[in-house]
Amino acid sequence: MAIFASRYERKLPIDDTEAISCEIATVEEVDGHTEYLLRVQRGNSCWNVLHRYNDFNKLHQSLRISGIDLPLPGKRIFGNMRPDFIAERKEALQVYINTILMNPILASSLPAKRFVDPESYSQSFHDHALQNALLCLRNDTVWALGATMGAIGWRLRKHYFKVTTKPPEKSSNKLVKSGSQTQQSKHFASGSNGGSHSISIDAGSVDPNAEMVAEWLEYGPDKYVEEKEMNGVLKSLMGLQHPHIESIVLAANTENGCLFIRKFHKHGTLKDVLCMATPKNPFLSKYGNPKGRTALSMKQVATYGKQILDALIFLHSKGYAYGHLHSGNIVIVDDCVKLLDVENHLLGVPAFYRPFFVQHSKIHAIETIDVYCFGHVLFEMAMGYPLQESVVRQITECPEALKSLLESILSKEACKAGLPTLDQLMGHRFFTQYATESASTAEKPHFKLSLNAKELLRQAAVKSENRLRDEQKSVKNQKRIVRVQELMSSEEEKRKSKQKAKLEHKQSKLKQQGSLQASNGRLSLVAATAVASTSAAAVGGSGGGGVGLSTADSFNRSDSTPEEPPILAGHKTHTTIGGQTARQELPSSSSGAVGASVERQTSTPNMASEDAEAGEDDEPTRSALLESICKFNRGSLRKVRSND
Repeated sequence: MAIFASRYERKLPIDDTEAISCEIATVEEVDGHTEYLLRVQRGNSCWNVLHRYNDFNKLHQSLRISGIDLPLPGKRIFGNMRPDFIAERKEALQVYINTILMNPILASSLPAKRFVDPESYSQSFHDHALQNALLCLRNDTVWALGATMGAIGWRLRKHYFKVTTKPPEKSSNKLVKSGSQTQQSKHFASGSNGGSHSISIDAGSVDPNAEMVAEWLEYGPDKYVEEKEMNGVLKSLMGLQHPHIESIVLAANTENGCLFIRKFHKHGTLKDVLCMATPKNPFLSKYGNPKGRTALSMKQVATYGKQILDALIFLHSKGYAYGHLHSGNIVIVDDCVKLLDVENHLLGVPAFYRPFFVQHSKIHAIETIDVYCFGHVLFEMAMGYPLQESVVRQITECPEALKSLLESILSKEACKAGLPTLDQLMGHRFFTQYATESASTAEKPHFKLSLNAKELLRQAAVKSENRLRDEQKSVKNQKRIVRVQELMSSEEEKRKSKQKAKLEHKQSKLKQQGSLQASNGRLSLVAATAVASTSAAAVGGSGGGGVGLSTADSFNRSDSTPEEPPILAGHKTHTTIGGQTARQELPSSSSGAVGASVERQTSTPNMASEDAEAGEDDEPTRSALLESICKFNRGSLRKVRSND
């Protein structure tokens, strides 16, 4: 067995309850397919993971047992390499992975852990648990390990097995043991099993009809009690007796973890009762999306709550902290509460509600943690569903006394100012009004710890509190960084929106100016056309015989050649008729206003008329004049090659 056990790589314990964030940073094309680079962060650690779409699909198939509707984007066969489709799928996959990590049930599952952290969760936890459980019971003469019960709990490193009692050995020959053999038998009974140590009670004191379960649990990050001191504390836990604490039948430990045997209750835990679930079903199917929920009556809430407080106060009075209170660690037997897994504090495993109270710096002492977890259990019993946040926002549909009690524990103000003690909760008026007295039992509370064990547990509690404070500081700093990033992003968005507004305003002004200039150009063109038509009509009237240009001819010319600009009053103009030049002096009153507007726009017509006066009978002068006229307002007129 030692050979097989050595194959399992012993790494530093990981806090499986620590929150994990994941961001799809980039998209890469590898060997003709798309891979998504995931940047994962847990606390101060950060790493990258590459996944294809098929990996997301496999994760989705593994989580379907929960019954939770997850937004996985559909698969596409054609067009799946287009950049726009890849960008759209990247955003959809980011929403998908965020939905999983924000759900505490899904985030704590093994498929989700392996997806974001394959290096830490790639090994087979079940095989490792089976090897160690067999090692613990290898030399035990009472209990035999049976089949596995599957993942019925929320812890990844805790495994459940059926156990049965071994039949008594039949021997026909009665031999007398020697003194050395008697001493060896006592040694194995006390627990030396070749690398493991076990302590058990007499099997005759156990109900033969009761179903027993073996629970293997690895050590956690807050395990500070040394191996050689572990046996003494386990013996004390074996002798623990209290009407509201489930007793331990066997306790065995190795260098990797501990094995405990206790009674299995067929009705399940309090969480099974509230979710109306079958106890032996997988954890994801039981609590992922329960088919029904039920709440307890106020009488039951007060009675069970008072019994829980009684057990917690007893443990703290003996110098032992519980620290792992939640509805999955409570069973109801004949209207009587019994707490399970009292050994978890010794093994240093993280609490169920640690992701919640790690957000509040005032909740760090062991007793304060028990008070905070008690508030969550009380809320779940009264409402029928668990509180999904670290604080309660608004409490409705419950008596005023219960509302006052819950607000003193779970309100935002209480978590900032400080929580009440266990004794103060016991004296609350809610229990006085609604709780009933528990039936007296013959079992008297008993729990004895040595002074050395108490000191070891106190030091371990101080170290675990210090680790919790450090983690709370880290969470606080991360929240501050997130707020600063959100503030910076909001300021950046504001700056970008201002720049965009300025650019749009500038573009609208330029557009208005452009439309204004275009309209002015059209008005100038119409005015020039009117003046040219008037000039042509005047020339035709003075030449007689119908040889002058008419208004219709003027419009026909404007379609083929650029129009000639109007001649200002007082200037001379000439027209060629039959190869001869006819000169005409325009009166000063003809088109005065329009001519003035054309003169403000350009001075080319004036220069053209001066050139015409310099050489009236010269043909090259006429060509120069026509060329000058063609260059007039070229932005709005079409240039057509002259036939001259």
